[in-house]
Amino acid sequence: MKCLLTIFLILLPMAPIQAQGSALSSGTGRLDLLPEGRAILTWSDGSQELDPMLLEVNGTKLRGCYEKILTGGGQLACEGELRGPHGTRFVFHDQYRAVAGDAFELTRSVEVREPQAGDISFNSAFGMRLGEEARFEEQEVFVPGIWYRGNFSTRIPGDLAASPNDTDYFFREDRLPLPLISARDSRTGATITLSHLEAEPTTFLGDHGLKRVIDGRMQFGSVGMSRRPHITLMFIFPGSEGEKNRVPRENHLGWALRSHPVRTDVSHHYKLMLRAAKTPSYPDAVEHAWKGAFERYQPRLRNVDLPKAFHGLIDTLDHYAVTKADGYDAPGFPFSVLLPEGQARAYNYQMGFVGRQLPNAFFLLHEGIEQNRQDWLGKGEAIVDFWADECQRSDGLPQTWYDPSRDPKVRGRWRTSDNKHGGTALRVAATGMEGMLAAWTKIRASGRDKPKWLDACRKFGDWLAANQNADGSYYLAYGLESSGGRRNPTESSKATTANSIRFLVLLSQATQDARYRQAAIRAGEYCLRHVHDDYHYAGSVIDNPVTLDRESGQEALAAFLALRDLTKETRWLDAAIQAARYAETWMYAYEVPAVPGGPNAFPSDRSIVGQTLIATGQSGADLGLAFSAFDYYRLYLFTGDAHFLTVAKLLVHNTKQALNWDGTLYPGKPRGLQLEAFSVTMPRRRGVLECLSWNYAAHLDPLIRLKDRFGEIDIDVIERRPLAERRTLND
Repeated sequence: MKCLLTIFLILLPMAPIQAQGSALSSGTGRLDLLPEGRAILTWSDGSQELDPMLLEVNGTKLRGCYEKILTGGGQLACEGELRGPHGTRFVFHDQYRAVAGDAFELTRSVEVREPQAGDISFNSAFGMRLGEEARFEEQEVFVPGIWYRGNFSTRIPGDLAASPNDTDYFFREDRLPLPLISARDSRTGATITLSHLEAEPTTFLGDHGLKRVIDGRMQFGSVGMSRRPHITLMFIFPGSEGEKNRVPRENHLGWALRSHPVRTDVSHHYKLMLRAAKTPSYPDAVEHAWKGAFERYQPRLRNVDLPKAFHGLIDTLDHYAVTKADGYDAPGFPFSVLLPEGQARAYNYQMGFVGRQLPNAFFLLHEGIEQNRQDWLGKGEAIVDFWADECQRSDGLPQTWYDPSRDPKVRGRWRTSDNKHGGTALRVAATGMEGMLAAWTKIRASGRDKPKWLDACRKFGDWLAANQNADGSYYLAYGLESSGGRRNPTESSKATTANSIRFLVLLSQATQDARYRQAAIRAGEYCLRHVHDDYHYAGSVIDNPVTLDRESGQEALAAFLALRDLTKETRWLDAAIQAARYAETWMYAYEVPAVPGGPNAFPSDRSIVGQTLIATGQSGADLGLAFSAFDYYRLYLFTGDAHFLTVAKLLVHNTKQALNWDGTLYPGKPRGLQLEAFSVTMPRRRGVLECLSWNYAAHLDPLIRLKDRFGEIDIDVIERRPLAERRTLND
């Protein structure tokens, strides 16, 4: 069923405006409500006609104008009325005011009067037309976590914003990290943003399926764009989604309609922000739109006891680590732990990426040295020894996934693939071997040496140097077969080239071998052209090599920062800043409450702020942006932009909302346990009831880096040191 929300079939008689020349100004912007009933927003680079009074009743589309406009106090108070097909009166009460930044706020309530039996359901809407000259293919669109520029080729058919041939693109706001849509005209740079402010997107368990749901408990909207009859940015309340949807277990083609009942007791109100700018580039447009809404929401910091959380995570690694004394032929950590029982589901060892065996071994070893805990040190060291002794193939590309055996007569086995494409994915290998290199660096600094660890890292570095493509890139995954002395790729995407850069940089610093430095810079230059310049952050969720995702932004951020450290060149810092601004747009910066009586695997009394979507085309979320807390703090010190400081603190603290850090989520179980992933939108807070090895690493990695660089894990404590000292340490 198609929802024709933007085809207005009934035009009611327009009563005369009762205020002449009513206008508001903000910077270069001017809002005019004209006597003939038209509402115009004029900016320095163009104008938009508004469709302020839009209504759908029983599927019938209505459009009208204000009948009263009162001026005063820097505001315009407007009122208008539309009648439903059976005579129900719907009265719009709107207040406009100018706010800083070429922006205007609209505060709206819709009152139902004299409801008639035949009028069953209704939605209201607000629209900003881009003008008849605007062309869809020239609009660079931004919807957080959903739509970046016009890269339809990165979507899977049927996904949200997947096709340039669709007419309507509307998304429930609880699916979005912030409820906004922005469009930049690539010809002129004119950028228009429509945001929902003060959203409190409550709902109920009956909010499911494709059939129209009618209930006043749904207090969420949807933002999006319609192409009929003109390109229009719109907000719909309540939030119908289409013409593609992501309703679980349903056909994603078509609309999922949500409406309020036609009753006098229904609460129907919202606040919108209309904003304009002329931005020199799409990345600037993203920053302008995101930060504008972020600053209005002021996401709340949820402080946790960081030392307690940190030590709980280390204790958890110690708790689950097994050795040969436990009957396994190789030491390691379980791939996953079941929740809430806290029982290890499976002991199999993936060196990096999701498995994070080597990084976790480094963390345990690190704290064994720092805290003089020989038991921790011994466990971490044994795990790194196993990988250094056993993972290397003859040409240097490591084996990455081992299934240990508990039968003394049978040896464990190495898997031939760590991804659905076959062979070895470089993201798995690079994140694993980086953990081994960190372990070598730490143990050497303590006065000991493990040369075989560095030798294993060198062998992988040699393989990377020898197998780099002529353009500086790497393929996503390589198989066991080879031709011409080089392994054949099993997935030819080059989008994940950034995944190997930080390892190469660190190896070049550890060895002073120019080959690794050269390989890192060549890979970085490829990423500048094809990731940074193209604004194409894809593939690091390695099972979806063409899909835009958050992790690819994080991997690019880490790679470009490493290259900045290696060369001190500002081009790498600029690229890191852009990647960081992209990656943070996947982070929920406002509250999406739990559903009363819902599954609530993610705790119903804990905040969603700081959790992040994973990739376009899905609605899964996790705490994975926590990995980048250290990088965001570094960007704050490099740039002085306090926004980066705010994000860094959110990533240190708020990402631990689903962590058992204080022992209250899973009483009596290790305090490092938490959900692997969950859903923020419907079905809200349903989760994967397992804790995976990467979950520990996401929290520990930035805290260890903060500790090693600045001497503390708490940014608030670090901030007490003189700025000049912090900047020197950062550099």
